[in-house]
Amino acid sequence: MFLGLVFYRSLPYGNTEQILAALFFAIVISTALVLLLVQVITRPLGEFARVVRQLAQGNWNARVKYRNQDELGEVARSLNDFSDKIRETVSALEESKARLEAILVNMESGVLLVNSSGQVVLVNPAAEETLGILLRDILGKSQVEALQNYSLSSLISMVFSEWQIQSAEISLFYPEERILEATAAPVLGEGEKRSGVVVVLYDLTRIRRLERVRAEFVANVSHELKTPVTSIKGFAETLLDGALYNHRSAEEFVNIINEEADRLSRLVNDLLELSRIEFRDVEPQLIPLDLTSEIKKIIDLLEPRFRKKRLSLKAELPKQPVIVQADSDMIRQSLENLMDNSLKYTPEGGQVMISLLPGQEEVVVVVKDSGIGIPAEDLSRVFERFYRVDKTRSRKLGGNGFGAGHCQTHCQCPRWPRLGRE
Repeated sequence: MFLGLVFYRSLPYGNTEQILAALFFAIVISTALVLLLVQVITRPLGEFARVVRQLAQGNWNARVKYRNQDELGEVARSLNDFSDKIRETVSALEESKARLEAILVNMESGVLLVNSSGQVVLVNPAAEETLGILLRDILGKSQVEALQNYSLSSLISMVFSEWQIQSAEISLFYPEERILEATAAPVLGEGEKRSGVVVVLYDLTRIRRLERVRAEFVANVSHELKTPVTSIKGFAETLLDGALYNHRSAEEFVNIINEEADRLSRLVNDLLELSRIEFRDVEPQLIPLDLTSEIKKIIDLLEPRFRKKRLSLKAELPKQPVIVQADSDMIRQSLENLMDNSLKYTPEGGQVMISLLPGQEEVVVVVKDSGIGIPAEDLSRVFERFYRVDKTRSRKLGGNGFGAGHCQTHCQCPRWPRLGRE
């Protein structure tokens, strides 16, 4: 328009056609300049809009391709720098999330998260297995409905109420009987906002069972030690009261004292051996050992006791030597434990069979008897340390539970023969 006015002033006055032509020319030039200016401005703005849309869709590699050194170029560089920082932040968050998920999946302790509305929003595999639930079945349900355990639900409700860490020992009866230590803690969100409660479950079942077994063991050992000590003291006092001068009675009492002293010595030796095993002080001395010969020695040692009880003791052993890498004392002790059990729990007139079955990579020793056997419900606990099926019966027959601990320790190493009793 400015060009048109300049051109208009240069024209002679009163020439209307020339004036209109000048105005038209000015309008065309101005429009062209405006369009060119708009295109220069809007083209980078369109590029900016495209990149922003891609960033909003999660494409953190989107970049503005504008290299001019003007104000728009500065905006383009700032937008590209912002995109780089977002990409780094998102990558760090994804890596942190992956680590957290790996930790939760591989944790032995159960973890579950309840949001501020009391709904279960996270359960790791350990918690699913412990509680007998699946996240997909309980996701979004209230914790009372999802967990169906009064003690656990009460613990979570207490945290919501008092907003402090709470711990309790709870019992489960489904999917199996368990004792759990549950610790519930409040979770704070942005701005100290209460966002939920996290619960960690630790299975105490095995620890409590061991504590109970050890308590029973102490009571049993106390009884086993008290019996021979009482007998020795009683017969010694009887001898001092005058029976010492009755040769026949004195000899009988001294024999009893000697037998009880031997029994006491065996108990003390078993305790010492058990203590060494517990503290890992026993190192197996592995040597080439003829297992056939070792079994024959044990049979020769125990055969008089079997005959005394009128038990038939038979052996099925290979004619050729069976050489294994083993500790002679530990193998002998394990076999003696197994055969001693057969001797104790097989009634008079019964049969006991010991077999040696060599294989390609292992040797199996089987002690089989016609005794009272082991109930099916107790088979899984045969090698549990100090466990006894019938405590009254075991005490009557002199059992103390040491054998299970010894056999368990001696039979776990794959380099030693596998031992079994039927």
